[in-house]
Amino acid sequence: MTGSHDIDWPELRRLGRSLNLPAVHEGQRADGAPCLRAHGRVWTWWDREENALGFRVPAGEQAFLIAADPLTFFARADEAVLNHVLARPDRVSTCWILANLSLGWRALAPRAFVALFPGEGPPVPQFADY
Repeated sequence: MTGSHDIDWPELRRLGRSLNLPAVHEGQRADGAPCLRAHGRVWTWWDREENALGFRVPAGEQAFLIAADPLTFFARADEAVLNHVLARPDRVSTCWILANLSLGWRALAPRAFVALFPGEGPPVPQFADY
């Protein structure tokens, strides 16, 4: 998977905002990394240490992505148990980012909220609670 261009934090933030999803706010993670939160929970962020994009993914998908494309996807040891995946900005595609952000937003939304939009978007994945 090769991206069309390097994606930095301003571009990732713009992509997230371009989906026009409700309950999305800018903030910071506990480590100070800039992030977008959906429904009060971290949704996507910029990892300053790795200079990479960060995403929440459904349980099991992290290992799949890393095995399928280790040049693009990876996880730091401290985040591996949190169903987080990091992506190298010069290798990830905009299409993957937008699809993952949509899926991630639905996973973070309260079930009653998602029920207001039946049939819109992919099925709701389950994130492990932590």
